[in-house]
Amino acid sequence: MALIDRIKHDGSPDLLVWKYDKENITMGAQLIVNESQEAIFFKGGQALDVFGPGTHTLSTKNLPLLGKLVNLPFGGETPFTAEIYYVNQVSRLDYKWGTLTPIPVEDPKYGVLVPVGCFGQFGLRVADSRLFVTQIVGTMPEWKGNMVLEYFRGVILTRVKDSVAKYVVERNLSIATITTRIDEISQLVEERLRDEFAKYGLELLKFFITSITIPTEDLKKIQEIDFKAREIERLGDQRYQMMRGFDVMEEAAKNPGAPGTLMGAGIGLGIGAKMAGPFSSMTEQATQSVTQTPLSHSSELICPKCQANIPVGSQFCIKCGANLMTVSVCPSCRQTLTTHSKFCPHCGAKILSITNCPSCGAQVPEKAKFCSECGKSL
Repeated sequence: MALIDRIKHDGSPDLLVWKYDKENITMGAQLIVNESQEAIFFKGGQALDVFGPGTHTLSTKNLPLLGKLVNLPFGGETPFTAEIYYVNQVSRLDYKWGTLTPIPVEDPKYGVLVPVGCFGQFGLRVADSRLFVTQIVGTMPEWKGNMVLEYFRGVILTRVKDSVAKYVVERNLSIATITTRIDEISQLVEERLRDEFAKYGLELLKFFITSITIPTEDLKKIQEIDFKAREIERLGDQRYQMMRGFDVMEEAAKNPGAPGTLMGAGIGLGIGAKMAGPFSSMTEQATQSVTQTPLSHSSELICPKCQANIPVGSQFCIKCGANLMTVSVCPSCRQTLTTHSKFCPHCGAKILSITNCPSCGAQVPEKAKFCSECGKSL
């Protein structure tokens, strides 16, 4: 069996670890280790002596651990068996990673679940050859750079997801705005991953998130919710409820036969207004905010001209024929008056602009589009 007198490895730069495939080595042979390489001698499954860059003549002096284990004699070209692993310690900065499927992250500002895609790259180098070979490579004859991605993909995606979620929650940011904070989030992920790689003898040089993507339809939903929230902030809850209440009634009047129209609209409004209240309560408050007085439910009106009692809903007085379309009631003393009156002639109270529904006679705001009692168009 031939004896080895020269040992060297000039393999592909993509290889991180390569095993020298011949075991019979002679004492006195030359071991050549290139720059950015280290060579590790193994015997009986143990990692023993480590050699850095340079040309090394093997002897019992530079193989103390191996010599002690196999009891190598001093001097002479004594043959022995051992396994040699070359480790590539060059820095590589082009490891690319990305989410195969979107990561579901809850938007802390609006409470919606958003699928988020993340992509980027990072750099690595083998800092501790002995630890890397014993903890990851094992007995494999070679270890390529792309195998690092397969091995660490799970921990990378976990740390990215946790860091993104933690960042937006602590700062109460919407997912839609985090693309402007990529550098800060990248640093957070890098800090959390550095120790994970160090456990296996790897040094994380730099970690980048190059892009965070959100599906167009989900981004549109967030933007709509944000618009409604800003509208509520600008108008105030009560004015916003009033405006939306009239919109809902108008939509319901256009679709009187559609089942669940009011219910569906009410639910949507509740989400947009962020706990604006049940739909029925909201519309009642909207009407009251305009009239500032409860609607009249009296069964009769008093003709302002002849003072005769007239059934609610009558358009003309049954006694004198006076036009009753402008009849209203003072919110203070409940006496009848016309909507053109600015003050009640009975008690002096200031009168807001109100009128009566031509269908049911209920009082409604003068500029209302629909009656809040019967729903008829005004």
